[in-house]
Amino acid sequence: DERDQQIVLLIDCGRRMAAQDDALSHFDHVLNAALLLAWVGLRQGDAVGAMTMSGPDRWIAPRKSGATVNLLLNGLYDLHPTAATSDYYAAAVRLGTRLKKRALVVVLSNLRDEDDDTLLPALELLRARHLVLFASLREDILTRALKTRVDSFGRALTHAATADYLHDRELAFRRLAHRGALCLDVEPQQLPVALVNRYLDIKRGGRL
Repeated sequence: DERDQQIVLLIDCGRRMAAQDDALSHFDHVLNAALLLAWVGLRQGDAVGAMTMSGPDRWIAPRKSGATVNLLLNGLYDLHPTAATSDYYAAAVRLGTRLKKRALVVVLSNLRDEDDDTLLPALELLRARHLVLFASLREDILTRALKTRVDSFGRALTHAATADYLHDRELAFRRLAHRGALCLDVEPQQLPVALVNRYLDIKRGGRL
């Protein structure tokens, strides 16, 4: 496995991250997954840092010290989702001024159809230097809606609308992959393990 690489966690603090499927918000799930990935990355010999978007501007430069996880905790613990709209391009511009060495940039957010206007240009900007992994949270109510027995007209409409939404979402991820991004679309509870596994796959594949 490659060592001495950089991981930067780009954490969305926008309003969509206030969504909640269980006791935790999507934002809480993202923070938990980010800290787990940071711990694993440091154990793998990589430097880990973080930046926020669509909220208070926090920047923690990548580092390899044993105190990095505590540094991330102290730098991120007081954050909450804001009312701001997620602006990926503005975040990519800011990150470009701070991060010069090639890195794995992990975008932690929740994909929406309207994101193409800022997400695709942001991806083009980031891909010029970095490897980008877009990790998106998918509401588990969508899975439940598809599994619910269709025994009424109302449930049939819900099922059809959910299927259409997920189809459009899949097309959006295909557009990201076509532009060179790695993608992960999972329910919140699955994010920590799925994110770590994808990172380890990237390491084993020598992608960085």
